[in-house]
Amino acid sequence: MKLPSIEKVHAAIMTPVERPSGPRRTYQRLAIPFTFKPELSVGEAIVASLAAFLRIFLGSALFGIYGWNALVMWNTIRSPFWKVAVVPPMILLFLLMFALVMAAISAVVRKILPR
Repeated sequence: MKLPSIEKVHAAIMTPVERPSGPRRTYQRLAIPFTFKPELSVGEAIVASLAAFLRIFLGSALFGIYGWNALVMWNTIRSPFWKVAVVPPMILLFLLMFALVMAAISAVVRKILPR
C-alpha cells in the first residue's frame, strides 16, 4: 500500500475554501468577532481548535501551579507587612507569565496558518 506524499496531504488539509461571490449570507452581515472565520479548511479548524485547547490547558495549569507556589510562599512569610507588600509583585508576575504564554501560543498559530 503506497502512502500519499507529505505535499499531497498538506495540500489536501490546508487548501483554502472557495468563497462564492454574490449576495452575502445572513451571518456575514452580522457584527462578529474579527477572529471568527466561518469558512475554515480542515487544517485551519484543527489548528484553531488545538490553539484554543492549549490556551485553556496552559492557562489553567499556570494558574494552578502559580497559585500553589504563591500560597506556599505566603505561608512562609511571618511578617504581616511583608505579606501585604508581596501581593502586588506576585499578581504582576502572574499576569506577565500569563500574557507571555498567550502571546507564545498566538505566535505559533500565526506561524502555522498562512494568511
